[in-house]
Amino acid sequence: MAGVALLFCAYGAGGCHGDLDIMQDNKLSASNMWKEESDATSATYGLYVYLRSALKSMNDVYLCWGELRNGLWGPGTHNTLNGVDQSQVRTSSMSSVNEYADWTALYTTVNQANLVIRHVPAMGLKEKPRAFCLGNAHFIRAYCFFQIARIWGDAPLPLWGYESTDTELFLGRTPVSEVLMRVERDIADAERYVADTSDKTVATPAAVAMLKADYALWMYRMQAGGEAYLAMAQEALGELGLSDALLEPAYADIFSSSNKCGREVIFAVHQDVSEALNGPAYYLGWNESYVEAAYRNNPVPTTGGNQWWWYTDTYRALLQADPADTRAALTCRTADYGTGGRRIGWTEKLMGRVDNGTRIFDSDFILYRYGEAFLMAAEARYYGKDYAGALEALAPLAARAYGRRDYYTDTSPEAVLQAIVDEYLREMVGEGRTWWMLLRTDKIWEYSADIAAQRDKNPNILLWPITQAAMSRNYNLTQTEGWY
Repeated sequence: MAGVALLFCAYGAGGCHGDLDIMQDNKLSASNMWKEESDATSATYGLYVYLRSALKSMNDVYLCWGELRNGLWGPGTHNTLNGVDQSQVRTSSMSSVNEYADWTALYTTVNQANLVIRHVPAMGLKEKPRAFCLGNAHFIRAYCFFQIARIWGDAPLPLWGYESTDTELFLGRTPVSEVLMRVERDIADAERYVADTSDKTVATPAAVAMLKADYALWMYRMQAGGEAYLAMAQEALGELGLSDALLEPAYADIFSSSNKCGREVIFAVHQDVSEALNGPAYYLGWNESYVEAAYRNNPVPTTGGNQWWWYTDTYRALLQADPADTRAALTCRTADYGTGGRRIGWTEKLMGRVDNGTRIFDSDFILYRYGEAFLMAAEARYYGKDYAGALEALAPLAARAYGRRDYYTDTSPEAVLQAIVDEYLREMVGEGRTWWMLLRTDKIWEYSADIAAQRDKNPNILLWPITQAAMSRNYNLTQTEGWY
């Protein structure tokens, strides 16, 4: 994909469209584009350019949506750096002017998927490129609508691609149940079309299966979908053929810039120095002025910005609880490397690479990997009351982390659930995934005192507000109950 993505730049210009801020380009219309196979494939690869922009519309927005509200993250830079919007995210007190609450970039991506779905069937393409384009478009639309539904609940559901800024689009909020049903239909369409396994930066059957498992667990636990969704999750996970051989031998190798899209990665959004930098961990690095010169990028990652987020004492204790846990050497280190010998903490996970003394933040956004598939399998077995089976699913991760497959042996329901939660929090730290797990397991109330305190006051405390800007542009939008 990396070589093709730049072909899409012409599609990215344009203005805003109605309430959704859908970016448009009057040059991209049915009359002058969508004629050649290259038009369709360029537009399809462009889906991932848009998705990357959505995941980093602010450097930490992906983590804000999927992790940083979980009660285990505090201010960075010696527990002092505390921006207004970030503080609101930490305490789940976001206002309608909080920049992280903006859904614009996700809907821009949806619109591009809609354009592919709208135009490609009429182009007369050969079966392979046609399936490639439609499979990826349905996959990306499913992914984006799934994110939107989990973050904002009821939301607009545009299903027609718009090229022209001359058309007004003022959609109201569709019930979240309908948004999620569209996700399910798009996943089914993606399953029908997606066949190629050669490129992990676009849709593959394994990526579709992971999205399906993710969706099904959400429906089972958060939407009262019933046993059929638990069975769907187990079936999707079964399609992955989970085995120890799918894991990297060393945890650090998963995230190494020299091992991008390695054996453990299922789906990643590509970054490199020629296209895009500064991924999800950028705001976890230190400003060099706080680090002694000898330790800047050796080993403490330093940035041109600031460390806006860091672990709470509770999270740090969990990550470093067992000296045998090899992951902590990457995810949670502490030493007297700050200026004046001050003690500081840092992570080296997803921090890119150092080239001639300069850190290049080129880590991909790893959205799905086999390590999490084992965790999902354990979770699904727990819900099915197969407690021994749940621990068996954790065993490959335990073997890599602690050198022991039998690290967890207590098969009581309470112990198994806590083992799953603990391993999720250790294994997936900094990947934007732990918030969703804490919601599914109903553990969020234990980990976030701020959310627990608002449980009775705000019936939608687990959602986000929509922005004042969106409501000002579109009279059909109203704020989510409980938010302001």
